Amino acid sequence: MQARDFFPGALIGPLLGVFAFGQPAPVQIPMAFDQDSSDPKSGVIRGQVFAAEGERPLARARVTLYSTGGRGDPLTRTVRTDSRGEYEIGNLEAGSYSVRASRNGYLSRSYSREISSQSERRRRSLTLSLAEGEVLDGIDFPLIQGGVVEGTVVDPYNEPRSRVSVTLSEYKSYGGEREMVPAGRAKTDDRGRFRLFDIRPGSYYLSAVPRPLNAREEEADRSFPPVYYPGVLNPQEAAKVEVEAGEEVGGFYFTLIGARSYGISGRVLTPEGRPAHSVWIRSRRESDEFLVSGMEPSADTDRQGEFKIKGLLPGRHRLTARSEGDEDLRTASAVVEVTDQDIEGLTLVLAAGGEITGRIVTDREEVDLDWRRISLNMEPIGSAWRYAGGGRSRVEEDFTFKIKDVPEASYRFVVRLFNTPGNHYVESIRIRTEELVDRPIEVRSGDRLDGVAIHVSSEGAQISGVVEKEEGREVAQAATVLVFSADSEYRGLHSRFTRRVRTDQRGQFSLNGLVPAQYLVCALTDLEYGLESNLDYLRSLERDAERIDLSRGQRLEKNLVAVPAP
Repeated sequence: MQARDFFPGALIGPLLGVFAFGQPAPVQIPMAFDQDSSDPKSGVIRGQVFAAEGERPLARARVTLYSTGGRGDPLTRTVRTDSRGEYEIGNLEAGSYSVRASRNGYLSRSYSREISSQSERRRRSLTLSLAEGEVLDGIDFPLIQGGVVEGTVVDPYNEPRSRVSVTLSEYKSYGGEREMVPAGRAKTDDRGRFRLFDIRPGSYYLSAVPRPLNAREEEADRSFPPVYYPGVLNPQEAAKVEVEAGEEVGGFYFTLIGARSYGISGRVLTPEGRPAHSVWIRSRRESDEFLVSGMEPSADTDRQGEFKIKGLLPGRHRLTARSEGDEDLRTASAVVEVTDQDIEGLTLVLAAGGEITGRIVTDREEVDLDWRRISLNMEPIGSAWRYAGGGRSRVEEDFTFKIKDVPEASYRFVVRLFNTPGNHYVESIRIRTEELVDRPIEVRSGDRLDGVAIHVSSEGAQISGVVEKEEGREVAQAATVLVFSADSEYRGLHSRFTRRVRTDQRGQFSLNGLVPAQYLVCALTDLEYGLESNLDYLRSLERDAERIDLSRGQRLEKNLVAVPAP
């Protein structure tokens, strides 16, 4: 491995060393051959797993195959490579599959045509289309070693600080916005040192924050907000940390910065007005950059239902109380503005979450729709998605459903049909005469919404075709085909009019179950997940996208040319 050491403004330190891995022991490891040679309709996928650096075969690597569009039930199958690093998975029906390889000491990866041992930043997984009786050979996996990030955390007195949470984060798209999402975490040891390993190549940001103080600790009126490398409090001013494959990047030095903090105290009551003990309360500052920080100040109520949370920085905080019994979940929440003093006497009253029941109905008496492949969720809208869960849902064999424990917030019904044959789509969601599809719904504590009918039509539209590269007639593998509503009103997070799919090894794509409507369609050489929910991003695609009209049951063939994503 290569090694770099960083201190603010200086480059120091020698190479930390090179780790050499010997050849595997010459033991013959049998492969899992499950191909039925007597069945000419049975397909096969095979290849090799090897170390990208030096192309050394990797024995006993795990290769897992997932079906993504077969005719039968979803399939998952795992085999191990033999002493030559080779594997074979047989007895496969025609369909679409993804394949993933992993090996101790290396980063796991999905199959891709793009082979690079130094950077996987823009690598795209490739779905494999397998015809009846087809043999796909050469499905190879070059595995790389992950990077390492090391450093030290000290307190304002330059003393090593133990048990500090150090997070390596990257920006990704969530909820139509760019969010700083953890890619790796570690805690400092008694010397204040940390080590993050198995880091994928990419650009990251480092931050350090100690565990929150509780009421019994000294300095409970002080808190240490996240410090970003090279020693700033604003993540927008943080320096990037570049990590390459197999590289050790060290010498990061953090000094925690103390800040005046405040507390919130009060009590939690049951719906009957009695003290609620052993209730967990969490506080989250709504301006936090992290999607999941993992270090929010929290507390449990005592036997009198009283609580005290310390270490809150000035700003807008949302307190959520959660009490989970044998069957029912009770929650309460409040938004509190922390300024320059402690807040006392806050009362939170627990209440049962909302409950929604209903049935999924179809337009045909006999329809090929599997209840096990239907997912129901209440997805929070706006800032609520940061703190509100969507409730627990279950679809029964008779297509009835119940969504329990829905916290108070604004939601949208999201119905997902996974690998369902045919062209099914959600046509409407009704309760009596009120239409809920594509509309927000307010859920309050204790609400009971019964008789919801989710109408699934089997006459969705379909678009399929081939994507070629911009520079020639060569097909574009693993390109992203994006379809979104021509009407901007129906765009955004969880829109049923927004769909994406990647091309297979032949450059082919197919999207079924589309809602009949006017769409814009385009093919992109790469598209980061989540950006399809960003309204500004979709507007930037309008000029190069092609408008199409899809009617009920229509099957449209459309060939596209892949262009670079904005």
